[in-house]
Amino acid sequence: MPIPIWYTFGNHMHWVDMQWLWGYHVLPGSVRDMLHFCRETGAKGNVNFDGIGYEKLASENPEALWELREAVQVGTVEVVGASYGQPYGLFHGGESNIRQRIYGARAVMRLLGVRPKTFWEEEFDFFPQLPQMLAGVGFEYASLFFQWTWHTPEIPKEEAPVVWWEGVDGSRLLTATRNHLNLHQWPEDVEILMDQLAEGTAENQIIQQWLELMPSPDWMCRSEILLPKTKELLSDPRFEFKFGTLSEAIRGGSAPLPVSSTVPVKRYLMDEVWHGMSLGKNADRAPRQSHYSERCLLQVESLQAMLGLFGRPYDNWDVYPVWELEEAWRSLLAAQHHDNHECEGLCGHVAEPQYDAVHAITKGGQRGLEHLARRLNLADGETLLYNSLGWARQIGHEGFFGTGVFTVPALGYRVIQAAELKPETTEWLIVGQIATFDRGEFSVRIDLDARNLELRIGDSRRLLSLPELRWTKDGHEVRSQEPLLFGQCDERSLKIGWERQSNCVLYLTVPLAIDALDLTAQIDHSSEDFAQSTADDWWPDAGMNAGFQCVWEFGEAWDSLRSDTPYAVSEVKPSGPWQRKYPTGDWMTSPQWFETIENAFTSLSLVDVLFEGNEGLLILHDGSQQWFGEGKQLRNLLSMRDPWDEGRAKPGARTRYRFIPHQQLSDASRWKLGRELFGTNLYPDVLSQAWNGTGEKFEHSLPEEISSVSCAADNVCVTAFYREAEDYSSRDLPAYAGTGVGHPYVLRLVEFDGIETLAEISVAGTVASAVRTNLLGERLNELEVTPKPGHSSTTFTVGLRPYEISTLYLDIIEGRKQTRDLDAARNVWATVHRLEDE
Repeated sequence: MPIPIWYTFGNHMHWVDMQWLWGYHVLPGSVRDMLHFCRETGAKGNVNFDGIGYEKLASENPEALWELREAVQVGTVEVVGASYGQPYGLFHGGESNIRQRIYGARAVMRLLGVRPKTFWEEEFDFFPQLPQMLAGVGFEYASLFFQWTWHTPEIPKEEAPVVWWEGVDGSRLLTATRNHLNLHQWPEDVEILMDQLAEGTAENQIIQQWLELMPSPDWMCRSEILLPKTKELLSDPRFEFKFGTLSEAIRGGSAPLPVSSTVPVKRYLMDEVWHGMSLGKNADRAPRQSHYSERCLLQVESLQAMLGLFGRPYDNWDVYPVWELEEAWRSLLAAQHHDNHECEGLCGHVAEPQYDAVHAITKGGQRGLEHLARRLNLADGETLLYNSLGWARQIGHEGFFGTGVFTVPALGYRVIQAAELKPETTEWLIVGQIATFDRGEFSVRIDLDARNLELRIGDSRRLLSLPELRWTKDGHEVRSQEPLLFGQCDERSLKIGWERQSNCVLYLTVPLAIDALDLTAQIDHSSEDFAQSTADDWWPDAGMNAGFQCVWEFGEAWDSLRSDTPYAVSEVKPSGPWQRKYPTGDWMTSPQWFETIENAFTSLSLVDVLFEGNEGLLILHDGSQQWFGEGKQLRNLLSMRDPWDEGRAKPGARTRYRFIPHQQLSDASRWKLGRELFGTNLYPDVLSQAWNGTGEKFEHSLPEEISSVSCAADNVCVTAFYREAEDYSSRDLPAYAGTGVGHPYVLRLVEFDGIETLAEISVAGTVASAVRTNLLGERLNELEVTPKPGHSSTTFTVGLRPYEISTLYLDIIEGRKQTRDLDAARNVWATVHRLEDE
């Protein structure tokens, strides 16, 4: 009796990189080659294009898009993945990942007439909060089989063909597993599987095969190459092959979603997963650009959302610059594409104008703050401080009259007076080889002879080594062990250099607003030493293990480590061994070699090193995401040379760290502190603005301090505050919560500490309605809101389950668009052109 077995394939292709390099024929050719493959085999498949690729098809080859749409409509092909820019989500911010899913789903619904429901990406896209995000746009199914391409990802292999993949909040997707029936795109892989198939194969297993179809002689995956071996597999008399799209294969062909106690539940930890990327390449240049751009966008969004609450005159023509900011998001989401990171030397340069477009638009944040300053009628000596983050925070300000630290409310501003600034009273004291800094209960002591660093807050003391910089050159380890020298920059800043390695420098600063030490480690390719040589003379050997690393030694072994992933903080255990592969020459044709990576873990922005008694040292960083830990040692990969980029490596490395000793911290507090470091010096003119205006004055000025939105629950973070345009965002969504509002406010909340919470939300305005929605804005339930007569703000509560990402749509009366009576000014325009009649 033949064994029943399902077969499905995914066709992965994208506008980013592929069409950039191969030309306009890429996506149309891939569609038609995929449909040819279906006709020749009788198989059903899944299309995995980037969302921007569907938009490009619509404008550049609508006939090919129509052929794809027909295949999707009749069920021959299913849309899977459906992100806008196919990112390695682990390396990007939480809000970027959410917008990837929102913008991608919108594109698919608008252009292909279906709602995507199945997650399957050919390239690695995994992190613990992803199931919740996918469920938030309506996904029900998934696959965790990622193909090895330039990278070597690992997900635990399972015996079961299907599991419930569970996110940290309990969200579940019925998911096809990584298992022994997963096929790569090569006919040779099919042949190996045929030899293994009959050995203990159970009924209703699923063969998942990744393809990257492009009918070009300059490409290795085309139906003409794949069809002979695939037909041989599918005609094997030992099996009864059943064809379906991925969601059909997962549910066994039945229409309803099965709920079975026999399907195991799996919650994969980051320790069990390996991204397989050259993370750290070129000083993490691509993800750094991504995080910088995301934060600029979030800052400008929240500022423009607040300005709309004050009514006319608006900073823009409309109440909110929806198209400008959404176009900036589209540019950013496309720039975050996996090939712009993985293949940075090949196509990353094309992403540069996309990042530039984001920055060009977000420069409007300065204009928005100047508009706010004018409406405040600032007098001489007054300064406006703006806080773009969703919680009250301390902002240090240095002005002509001195310095000061001020509490600025959440998503709001504060006006300060010159009299509130005081002269700087603390500074570094250098005696021989020892430098100290004392400010109240906080102190720093640096001993160059002992090469150590001591931090104290009250009774808490943490001792660690000064960072050592290491790399491997010509097979030999190079270590920055020469004598160290002090150099003073200003009262709160210090420089430490190596006597005979002028390219290696440490900068240390005590920030104004927090008891912490900021340390910048720099390997400077522009120094005098490097100027006398070529890059090959000093650039490290290829691979992650050989790259520039910053190394710390602690006086004792830690109990545990915590780090962050998109919208989550959790314990992490350094893991391995893992495999990373590289080419020996030309990336498409040369033999490949492997290196073994051990004791590895990743971090978006923070690593908390915890010791006995819950004492710890929180290490924040500005973008070096690959870390290693073993015993008493912690290492951070500053930069590496990736052979996949061939000769296009970017020299040098510079990473900023912030060290905060502490007794005990919640995960929400860790995450907030990480955002505060990133906010500093991103866009100083957006984060904090000193402005003394001399322009127009307004009859009614605004209050000198305001918070547009805040949350009273410490474990819940307000992570985004922006607006949408109802006429665009509501398309294909009958239950859209912003219907009738015009420009609804969108508020994102995230619970970080695993505590079921009833959170109190305060809004600076009269909230006519507040609706809990999914990520697309579809109504889930109405919240009870009772504005108080005579009050200028509204308070209401919202319940959150542990680790929930919650989205609220608000109708704030003061923020509704105010339309001017332009018809009353028709006389200004109507006859002004008739000069000859005067």
